[in-house]
Amino acid sequence: MPYKTRNTLILFGFLIIILAVGAYFIIYSYPKKIKEVKAEIQRTDQQINALAGLQIELYNLQKQIKEEQEKLAQLDKQIVPDVTPAMTYSYLNSILNYAGFVKFDMLYMGSKKAQKYGYNIYDIKGEASFDNIYKFIWYLERGPQIYRIARLDLRGVETRDEVTKQFSIVVPFQMEIHALYADVKDLPPIKRTLGDVVIAEVKNPFTPYIYRELPPNTRGLLEVERADLKAVIPGKAFVADHTGKIHVLKEGDEVYLGYVTKIDIEKNQVEFTLNKAGIVEKFVLRLRFEQQK
Repeated sequence: MPYKTRNTLILFGFLIIILAVGAYFIIYSYPKKIKEVKAEIQRTDQQINALAGLQIELYNLQKQIKEEQEKLAQLDKQIVPDVTPAMTYSYLNSILNYAGFVKFDMLYMGSKKAQKYGYNIYDIKGEASFDNIYKFIWYLERGPQIYRIARLDLRGVETRDEVTKQFSIVVPFQMEIHALYADVKDLPPIKRTLGDVVIAEVKNPFTPYIYRELPPNTRGLLEVERADLKAVIPGKAFVADHTGKIHVLKEGDEVYLGYVTKIDIEKNQVEFTLNKAGIVEKFVLRLRFEQQK
């Protein structure tokens, strides 16, 4: 084979190899790498966008934390992790130092828990002057501890002092209160006390323009509007009057201004019919049940 032809074939072979290698990179290798690079760029863009979203979320979270911290700094209520009946009874008695004398008894009715807080339920029953009850309620709702009045029943009852013979209005009451608690960490201490509560003035809505001058209770009969039902058994009811004395009653028995109408064991209540200077009305005493904690 001539020398020139051999060199031409060799050069042609190198050209084919170069073209094959070039075709491999151009047709297969480079497009694959370009695709991988584009995918990497896309992932990087997604990460950058995610970081931007996280930045916005972090800003909003920091703003919310700052707002909550400002609220806690202005907190004027004491949040405790738990409340016991003894703690509640002690707090209610401390309110009397500011509100004045209020005769009451307290029954623990159970507790309920929500997702982030709970509350104990108490039944409070007693009597006092309207001014003292009004102050008692005001201090309870606006004092440093968290109590909420869920139900309140008030009734003005005309009475006459046995010594002075002067007429007055006593207000028996019954209320359901909730003592709230929550396990919140790192709360700032509060400085406000019961002594910082400011009382707003109010008129007594139970003061009559004219007293009905009801007959005096000279025989010491049970005043059912100021009483508390303690127990019911077939045919009999045990009722405590406002002095704590227990009266055993049956249907038809006389009480002050009326008589016993019905002793209902199924409903745990006693019905009375009262005649107040010609105005006849029905009055019901219901049994209260206390739970143990």
